[in-house]
Amino acid sequence: MSDILAVVAAYIITLYLRFFNKWGESAYGDLTRLFSVKEPERFDPSMPLFYLESAPRIILILAVTICFLYGLFDLYAGRRFLLRRPVGLYIILANLVALGLFYSYFYARFNVFHPRTVFVSIAFFNMLFCSWFRIGLDRLLWVIRRDFRYDECRAILIGSDDSAGLLDRFISTVQPQGVRVVDRMALEQVEPDVELTSRIRDSVVRNAADMIICADSKLTVPEIMEVIQLSEEMKVAVKVLSREMDVLRTRARLTLDVMSDTPLVHFAVPPDQEAYCGVKRLMSAVFAALLLALAAPVLLVIALLIKVTSPGPVFFVQERIGVNRSPFQMFKFRTMHYLADELQAQVEEFNESGAGLFKIRKDPRITGIGRFLRRFSLDELPQLINVIRGEMAFIGPRPLPRRDFEHYYEDWHYIRHGGLPGLTCLWQISGRSDVDFHNMCILDIYYLRNRSMMLDLKILMKTVVVVLFARGAY
Repeated sequence: MSDILAVVAAYIITLYLRFFNKWGESAYGDLTRLFSVKEPERFDPSMPLFYLESAPRIILILAVTICFLYGLFDLYAGRRFLLRRPVGLYIILANLVALGLFYSYFYARFNVFHPRTVFVSIAFFNMLFCSWFRIGLDRLLWVIRRDFRYDECRAILIGSDDSAGLLDRFISTVQPQGVRVVDRMALEQVEPDVELTSRIRDSVVRNAADMIICADSKLTVPEIMEVIQLSEEMKVAVKVLSREMDVLRTRARLTLDVMSDTPLVHFAVPPDQEAYCGVKRLMSAVFAALLLALAAPVLLVIALLIKVTSPGPVFFVQERIGVNRSPFQMFKFRTMHYLADELQAQVEEFNESGAGLFKIRKDPRITGIGRFLRRFSLDELPQLINVIRGEMAFIGPRPLPRRDFEHYYEDWHYIRHGGLPGLTCLWQISGRSDVDFHNMCILDIYYLRNRSMMLDLKILMKTVVVVLFARGAY
């Protein structure tokens, strides 16, 4: 709301200075002459009335555009971050991008009615007001949370080493985002015959906790995943301070809190699965149908190339394991020689991805046209049919063949089947075949717990770049 008020305030003060204030008119004229090639003509007399009458529509367009960009810059992250971030810089960048979008639209439409200085002025004042409003609101919320316990987040802290102590002192001193540690649990205090998750469950219930913070370097990935599964069951958020999560920072390049060079990763409260998945499935099916229709000529050309360059069918249909471990038939363009599956056993020893995933950088079974299709992920286009059928989504963990599924070597790996598989995912934009199966599962589980329309959009945007540059594809 404060961001929308900032846009409204910026619009009002710009109109006042630009059209209804003598000093402002003179200042804008000087600025225009400074940056223009020729002397500006006097603006259309109907322009002030136009901006007054069109204020609701223009403000709505401005607010939606700017708030959307703020979302892309993670300025609506809630309690995902505890450490201070360069919010002011992100506000400036978002407004500059918005300004560029509006200018591009004006020039594409040959629009000469709107004075360019109006939108520069709105962006400038919006940067100021947005920063001031956010600073004031943050301070107000901090006082309210401290004095009245309003909007506080009660946290259980697990850990007894130096990292846990540092995090405990930081939270106690700063109380970031209203987070307050109400119970601290050391691993050494857990009785041998009592499971860690049982202790955590009791503490969450007893303290009416909203968050679990795992901050002990002795916690293994399976133990961390047990806590994450427990939190999903109890509908509470989790933060994990562990180097085991480093793939999210180094390969996925996600924006994370970092303490002592260790990522502090947030796993949000799971969304309403039925509502979220229903909306996502409908949107995916509609967009997939449109893309399939638009890409029909490309699909036809690819099919002809496959048919004339090697014997065998155009499509490769293979059983994959999807949501809740249910099998389905996935469609791809054939990129290997006919009967390549029969040669699987002969090339197993050359697997470069370890247990749980089969990948060979120079697989001898791949055809010439198949190598090109794989490099630019064109072989995946028929999976739009799977999206229309509701077996896949655009974004989600990649579905693996039964061979890979049967080679999972940790129980927590199966968590990645908690959502619809997708055409692309965090693994796809983090190096694809260059990321091993263990880290792929961490990326998938992070996505399933933090999935949102905004995260989906970011993954789609990065996928376009990855595909164009063929990163990690073989």
